[in-house]
Amino acid sequence: MLDFRFNGEILCMGSINMDLVMVMEHLPVPGETIVTDNFSTYPGGKGGNQAVTAAVQGSKVTMLSKLGGDSFSEQLIEAMRARGVDTSRILRDREKTAGIAIIRVDRKGQNSISFTPGSNAFLTPEDVLENSDLFAPGKILLLTMEISLETIYAALRLAAKRGMFVIVDPAPAPSTPFPADIPQLIDIVKPNESEASALTGIEVRDEKSAEEAAKQLKEMGFKLPVVTLGEAGVIAWVDGSLLKIPPVKVECVDTTAAGDVFSGTLASALSLGRGLEEALEIANCAGALSTTVAGAQTSIPDREEVERLFEKRV
Repeated sequence: MLDFRFNGEILCMGSINMDLVMVMEHLPVPGETIVTDNFSTYPGGKGGNQAVTAAVQGSKVTMLSKLGGDSFSEQLIEAMRARGVDTSRILRDREKTAGIAIIRVDRKGQNSISFTPGSNAFLTPEDVLENSDLFAPGKILLLTMEISLETIYAALRLAAKRGMFVIVDPAPAPSTPFPADIPQLIDIVKPNESEASALTGIEVRDEKSAEEAAKQLKEMGFKLPVVTLGEAGVIAWVDGSLLKIPPVKVECVDTTAAGDVFSGTLASALSLGRGLEEALEIANCAGALSTTVAGAQTSIPDREEVERLFEKRV
């Protein structure tokens, strides 16, 4: 089990994007043009989604990222501030633009995403060191991988030195192996099926292969692997044995940000003193609820809704 004194505070690092979304009958194949009757913009980015989720679920959250000088950047900062995130450490490069994600969603709720990082790509290891006062004992560092790998590794090494608890959502999964010292600096690694496949070389297609991938992640040095399987639930490798969290049945509208909502809720629940298994159950409920509403940050369920669903399942 976890042996860490959490203080309710979370430092989030990752991308902040504006999501440009169209819903259509089916996702286009190469060379195909799909005509649809809708278009929406939603605040998003994996880091932004997770930060807002953790704040909505009751934690004190600070965001360390970088935005540009365009109108999307202004809108993104205001959207996060309005949901309770401390945005005072979001850096600005006025010559750059915010990250943009183009998201296509089919009528079954599955999505296809194209992403350009914009200003997110220019958050540097030097920026991390200049904001080193944010890295402190008792806090959780919650990281996604839509920013520079060197910046991520600098943050992980600093967090380890400062006695922080670290959760990494390895999305997108890096195309190169982690440096040898990195896995053991991560307390919880939370890939989905495709990310677990990329990290381990094991094709995750069902519960059995997910178990194999979780074991492999443990052997690679990650302290506590958590593999999310969407409609099939969650597999975690805890204290030498597998923990299975059953799926939550809901009517899916849009899976965008479901993994981010899971990660943000998991971090928040732990930061507020919930036990590991309970935190995973709560995160599973939150992730499922997010699929019932379209959009990224717009789909984040409130704390009371998550707790009601959790209480029904225990």
